[in-house]
Amino acid sequence: MRYSVKRSKDLSDKEIELILKSWEIENWLDLDASSFKIKFQNSEFHLLEIDSKIVSLARINFDFKLEIQKNLYNFAEFVGFVSIEKMKGYGSFLLNKIVANLTERKIETIGFCKMDLRQFYEKNNIKILYGKGIFITEFENNEWIDSDDDDILIINTSEENINILQNLNEQNKAILI
Repeated sequence: MRYSVKRSKDLSDKEIELILKSWEIENWLDLDASSFKIKFQNSEFHLLEIDSKIVSLARINFDFKLEIQKNLYNFAEFVGFVSIEKMKGYGSFLLNKIVANLTERKIETIGFCKMDLRQFYEKNNIKILYGKGIFITEFENNEWIDSDDDDILIINTSEENINILQNLNEQNKAILI
């Protein structure tokens, strides 16, 4: 198994095609390699390969900011996490590599998940702020839209910031900037 980290500009066309296909996001399926590299220029991609074949991948989004009680917080966002081959331990292996990498580099990182994925993250010893993901909101198309994620995942975050995120509620929402 080979673990690697690449910026979008360093991904091959074949890797980009596989990433887009794996994510299954309708609006992005038609992105060409050049557009992909521009769209995700503030991201890095964590890849797990076996025999030059990607078996699991994730994106770390460095263009992620939350405003909480008029204070701005910069986090990296763990997102786009997919295992192409399921139930073989590749996702767990990659997740542990990512956590170690981001911890070593001291990059404050959070992610999000829906309730049905909690068990996977619990099994992999990821701290979960249960029920706090729904208190992230953003202004899009002239309306406030609440996140459809249930939980916040603590990938690598200071205790101070964990406490701030833990205190999110209906009256104290985080605004995605």
